[in-house]
Amino acid sequence: MRYFAMLLIGLFTGSLGAVAAMSALKSDVPYNDAIMVVMKHQMGAMHGMHESGKCDATEANHRIALLGAAASDVDAAFLPVGDDAKFKELSGKLRQAIATAQATPRGDCAALKKTMGDIGQHCKACHDVFR
Repeated sequence: MRYFAMLLIGLFTGSLGAVAAMSALKSDVPYNDAIMVVMKHQMGAMHGMHESGKCDATEANHRIALLGAAASDVDAAFLPVGDDAKFKELSGKLRQAIATAQATPRGDCAALKKTMGDIGQHCKACHDVFR
């Protein structure tokens, strides 16, 4: 009887562990959502810099570099989407806008606002088609 009780306790404990492990695996954030969160965060940080009037060029360059790193994985995160050629065209334009922003000096808030507008225009173009 003691062995039977221990077997039941072991099975119960094991099943609780399996349920907890499966729950942890299911709570993972999909990669495409993570990419969008990172991009949104970087754009939001630059917007905050602009709104506060504290547009530090070094900080802006850092944010744009992080944005570029996330944008470099957009194709891997989302494809296939149906119209892959259109998606690749739009994501390429986004990456080009970010590369242009990285090569353009930003010394003030007006320049940062223009940079955000240029990048945001390409984000919106893709969202208009694929969202």
